Amino acid sequence: MAVYDQSYAGWEGTRTGRLRSVAALVRPGLSAPFKNVWILIVIIFAFVIVAAWMLFLLAVATQAARNPRVESLSKLFFAVGNNIYRLEFFNNFAFSMVLLVLSIAVGAPLVSRDLRHNALLMVFARPISRWDYVLAKFSTLVLFLLFVTLGPALLLFCGQLGMGLEKLSAGQKLADLLAITLHSLILTVPLSAAVLACSSMTKRAYVAGILWATIFFASTGFSEILSEVLKEDWCGLLSWSRLTAHLGDFCYQERGAASGPRNTHALACGWLPPLAILSGITAASLAFVRYRLRSTEAGE
Repeated sequence: MAVYDQSYAGWEGTRTGRLRSVAALVRPGLSAPFKNVWILIVIIFAFVIVAAWMLFLLAVATQAARNPRVESLSKLFFAVGNNIYRLEFFNNFAFSMVLLVLSIAVGAPLVSRDLRHNALLMVFARPISRWDYVLAKFSTLVLFLLFVTLGPALLLFCGQLGMGLEKLSAGQKLADLLAITLHSLILTVPLSAAVLACSSMTKRAYVAGILWATIFFASTGFSEILSEVLKEDWCGLLSWSRLTAHLGDFCYQERGAASGPRNTHALACGWLPPLAILSGITAASLAFVRYRLRSTEAGE
């Protein structure tokens, strides 16, 4: 009978890089939402909003072809310039609700599901650090939300260019494209971090979803109440939607009369306070997720 050495031996082959390990965690997280019928319905609704505006742009372009005077379009400020991105899509209430629902439906289970099934023990048994895990979950939610923000916005951008409502230089087109991308990141990056923080607080995804929805709506309500009572400009900084809308507004170039009014949620401050608040929330949320992972792993 042969005798074999069954003692432990370290792995001597080539190890997978950290980026590939993170990507291995991201792939299933990105594919899972598209297998859910209800999530697909909400995604389709986001594209329906864009389709409605595309039809409206077609109607405006037809009117402009019949009467090309600039005055005829002055009343339709939201159809020209960059207003249709920042005012009628990104800061649209219907799209805000779409983003809220999708962030909860996809983001709330990302960490809580692993906590409920004790999957972290298996994940960390591999050469994956806590930060790698946090980065993977964060990237999963950011990439998914970018699909439903940047994707429709780019279709709207291409549609508006195709209608030829304005004569724009290559620099203006590139500026609009960059502004759309930055605005999408402003909407998705802090949101993803905050939802992950809520997800790490509980083993029940629906509890995490309720928690984030409560925070989102409470921030708006509390901000409005304080503004009415104190009459102070800083009260608006407590509203999540006003922070993102105000900061996103600074991404776009002014283009004379075609730009129309700025958004009604604008704050009485520059871009730095909202950027500092949203960046701080993002960093604190990700750090909190890592802390929760460490506490859970230690059995606390």
